[in-house]
Amino acid sequence: MKGILFILSVLFAVSCANNHTTEAQTAEQSSVYTINSSLPVTKQCDMEWILRYEDKHIKTLRERAETEPSDCDVMFFGSSSIRLWKSLKEDFAPLTVVNRGYGGATLRDLHYNYNTVMAHYKPKAFVFYCDNDLRTKPEVNITVGELFDLVRLLFKRIEADYPGVPVYFLAMKHCQRREAIRDRQATYNALMREYAEVSDQVIYVDTCTPLLTADGEIDASKFVDDKIHLNAKGYAEWVKILKPMLIK
Repeated sequence: MKGILFILSVLFAVSCANNHTTEAQTAEQSSVYTINSSLPVTKQCDMEWILRYEDKHIKTLRERAETEPSDCDVMFFGSSSIRLWKSLKEDFAPLTVVNRGYGGATLRDLHYNYNTVMAHYKPKAFVFYCDNDLRTKPEVNITVGELFDLVRLLFKRIEADYPGVPVYFLAMKHCQRREAIRDRQATYNALMREYAEVSDQVIYVDTCTPLLTADGEIDASKFVDDKIHLNAKGYAEWVKILKPMLIK
C-alpha cells in the first residue's frame, strides 16, 4: 500500500511540474508572439506595376506587329514622347520608320516587354527615348545609378541581338513639370554621353539643349499644356538635329 501511495505521489509531482512547464512556455510564447503595436506599411506588387499597360498599350503593339513589315530604316521606341510623335513618318521621309513607343514606359518594364517591342522588326537603326524612371513619385522613382545600369543592360541586349545596328540615344529633356529633378536628369545625360563615347553602337544625341532658351531656361513654347510632352515646335527641334544623322 505504501508503494502505491509513493507512486501516486510521484505521478502527482510530475504532473504539477509538467503543468508548471506548460504555463511557463505559454507565457513565453505569449510574450514573443503578441503584437502590441504596429507600423503602417505600403507594399506595391512589382509585377502588378510592370503589367499596368498590358491590356492597353502593349496589346496595341502586339496587334500592330502582325501587320507591319519587318524591314524598316529606323525603329523609334521608348515612352510617350515617342508614342505621341504623330508626324514621325512625315518628319523622317523618305526613311521608313516604325513607332514602337508606349505611354508610361520605363526601363524596368521595357526589359520585361523587350520581345513585344522588338517583335519581328529588322531596323537599320534604333532611336530611343525614355524619361519616366526619374520622377518625384517615391513609389516609381529610382536612382540615377540604377537607371544608368538598366539602360546599359538594355543596350547590351540590343547589341547582342542586332550586331552593328546603331542606337541613337536621345538625351532626357528638361521640362517644367519635372524641374525639381533637373540636376538628376543632367547627371544621367552626362553619364550617357560618356558611355556613348566608348560604345561601338550607341550614339548620344543632345535633344535637351534645343528645348532651352538662350539663358538655359526651359522654353515653354515648345511644350503642350501638360508641361511634359512636346508640341510640333518642340518635335521640329528634334527633327532638325536627328534627321541629318539618320540620313547620313
